[in-house]
Amino acid sequence: MSFVYLPWGIVIGLIMAAPIGPVNIICLRRSLMKSPINGFTVGLGAAAADGLFGFIAAFGLASVTRLIEQYNGWVEIVGGVILLVVGINLWFSHPHMDNIQDTYNDRIKAATGTFLLTITNPMTVLGFGALFIGLGLGDMGQNYSNAGLISIGILLGSALWWGILCSSASRFSDKVSDYHLAIINKISAILILVFGSVALIKNTGLI
Repeated sequence: MSFVYLPWGIVIGLIMAAPIGPVNIICLRRSLMKSPINGFTVGLGAAAADGLFGFIAAFGLASVTRLIEQYNGWVEIVGGVILLVVGINLWFSHPHMDNIQDTYNDRIKAATGTFLLTITNPMTVLGFGALFIGLGLGDMGQNYSNAGLISIGILLGSALWWGILCSSASRFSDKVSDYHLAIINKISAILILVFGSVALIKNTGLI
């Protein structure tokens, strides 16, 4: 067992979580509207999916990559539909600062949603696969201890990103009014709808 794979995993987790996508938008919105803890908890749903993908890539890179490529289109279509539903709900919602409640059930429900959004993006596991190969880690599955360490590191790295993102957003939360909430909702809805539409269009042969 080599503990150097733990920091390697943290770096990979940070790299995979940082690019702006629908989950980043959702976590930012929740950190501004509810609390940084709410946004971070929701981000942990995505971190769990990243950790799972990292585990899959570490233990069975070649076979899993072939399977993902085979069903890539259908999985992305499911993810695209989920994003459209989320975007439409956001567009028509009208939150008010006085009515926003940061509850345990709300956090768990939203974290489950971000887990599903991340898990239905097959490009994530392919991205992990590309990173593993590029870093010379394609044979990780031959050593279960090292593969386990890098998988834990990926989970920690992804969680670290959500902590950084949500704590940074908290600096602006006290400046958010009902007017700002409406703008945040509309912008978030548009971006998420774009992500969902692109996933559906790309996998239905229209582009």
